[in-house]
Amino acid sequence: MTRPIRKISRVLRLRLRRSHYVWSAAIGVVLAVGYNAALPLLVSTTGVRAAMERTLDGWSGGKSRIKGEPEIRFWPEPLLILPSATIESTGSEPRPLAEIGRISASFSPLSALIGEPALEEISLVDPVITIERQADGTINWQRPHWLTPPEAAASAQASAFGDIAIVNGRLRVLDRMAGGNDVDIPGISGTIKWPSFAERLSAQLSARFGGEELAWAFVCEDPLTLFARRNAFLKTSITSAPLTFSFEGVGNLSSVPFASGHLQMSATSLATLVEWYQGTSAATLPPGGISIDTRVTTGEKTLKLDDLAFTMGGASATGVLDIALQDGKAPTLEGTLAFDRIDLNGVPVSALTPLGRDDRLWRLVEAFVGAWHTDVRLSSQEVLAGPLHLTDVAAGVMIDGRRASLDIGDSNYANGSLSGRVVLSEEGLEHGGRLQARLKDADFAAVLSGFGIRGPVPDGRGILSIDIGTDRAVWAAGLGDFSGNLAFSLANGSIAGFDAHAFADLVRKGEFFSLSQANEASFDFKVANVKASFADGTARLDRADFAGTSGNLSVAGVVPYRNGSLALAGTLQAETPGGNQPVRFFVGGSWPNPVISPLSVLVAPK
Repeated sequence: MTRPIRKISRVLRLRLRRSHYVWSAAIGVVLAVGYNAALPLLVSTTGVRAAMERTLDGWSGGKSRIKGEPEIRFWPEPLLILPSATIESTGSEPRPLAEIGRISASFSPLSALIGEPALEEISLVDPVITIERQADGTINWQRPHWLTPPEAAASAQASAFGDIAIVNGRLRVLDRMAGGNDVDIPGISGTIKWPSFAERLSAQLSARFGGEELAWAFVCEDPLTLFARRNAFLKTSITSAPLTFSFEGVGNLSSVPFASGHLQMSATSLATLVEWYQGTSAATLPPGGISIDTRVTTGEKTLKLDDLAFTMGGASATGVLDIALQDGKAPTLEGTLAFDRIDLNGVPVSALTPLGRDDRLWRLVEAFVGAWHTDVRLSSQEVLAGPLHLTDVAAGVMIDGRRASLDIGDSNYANGSLSGRVVLSEEGLEHGGRLQARLKDADFAAVLSGFGIRGPVPDGRGILSIDIGTDRAVWAAGLGDFSGNLAFSLANGSIAGFDAHAFADLVRKGEFFSLSQANEASFDFKVANVKASFADGTARLDRADFAGTSGNLSVAGVVPYRNGSLALAGTLQAETPGGNQPVRFFVGGSWPNPVISPLSVLVAPK
């Protein structure tokens, strides 16, 4: 009897428990339905609309208008959706500031019930923000209340932005003063977080600029100080495929911005960076990228780069640069750069060629460089430029308006010392320039061999001075477009592959012969002096005198190097067993194996 009673008791308890669950669930459903049914009747859409308008007005300092009827959702959490909004500047002539496609925000039901909805986690969908500077210099945006002047203290109790999400935004910068330098950045998305004015401000935004995805990050621990135009610590970075940039240090947003901190910038391809900037191909630029790592400090009109590490292409440098802006005068750039290696052979001449006189980048570089006064000292352990291989180079770059020069104070070349100067035309690169150089105590056999000159050439140590120039564009000039002069002197040298005795005997025979027929010995000389001039594609050899222990050699004439031919007349006085009377000859054909004509053959009667 006891066992059946216990069984019935367990069944009754189970049914009561299940009934309790069912009633609890039913009550929950009723409450939820009642919540969603009652709250929309209690929360005023007019109140939340006004709250959002006040929020937008507080952010922008302008006047906002929300179009359409707000939509309020309470499940799964309270959410306000506004169809669209516009923001204009205040004043007698309102100017557009922003247009927003849709706004959504979460809010506290309790705050909405008491008529003061507190909006949080605001999302702006398809916002278009316009910053416009008129011809008179005025800007459409006005100072909002939270941007206090430097002498006032911002209230940390005022409501800040909170968390803002931006979806598919657009920034339009219109500059009526600059005339056409407008900027349009679409596809802006990300978040801005500023819980309160006393807390950190951080932003993570991405956009599409110039066809490339770009990400921007910004963090400031004391944003009110920064916006009040005082110094504040901040970190910011820009990341994209063509360019990366970062700065960490102290800065302000005063009328004279200040920054002091660590700056880094790099681009993996200089050509890609320029192409991204100007929107057209930049294939003529040298391969390789550019990077800058430095401590930067700005003043009222100065910019100082300390501990600078600079890399461009295959060249790396360290140093210091100072930039100064001067009232009524050209800005100045001064400093020193120490390179480990500069390889100019990797820079094609076409890299200096403008795509056209209307090329935007070319015009920008010309205008920028021409507007500066530059005095930069350069040094490099090694410089490669065509056949030149210089070491321990000390040089300087001077630019003053349209005058530009490169001065090589000292360098080592071919076991000698090379100095010189390159001066560009004041009318621009397309009008050429001038080269002056002096090579002292060098091994001229190595010099001539390096330039590909073969055959019987003088070997020794001496001095070479050259002064040549052209009025044609550097990228278009050929050998025939240069003019100038050359002076060359050697001491205690020799001409390899020139047998003076055999040469004199062949001349006395009165027959034409090849110079290679007299190449079994060398002609030693104590002193050699050569002077030549260049013009219209022809080198005029004014004199080439070699005074040797076994005779003297003199040559003069012209060398039309456009076709590689020779037209020289010479005299050789060689001491031979048959006598020491000078022999006269004519040199024709082409180098390195010209044809020698005895003068007696050319002038003998028929």
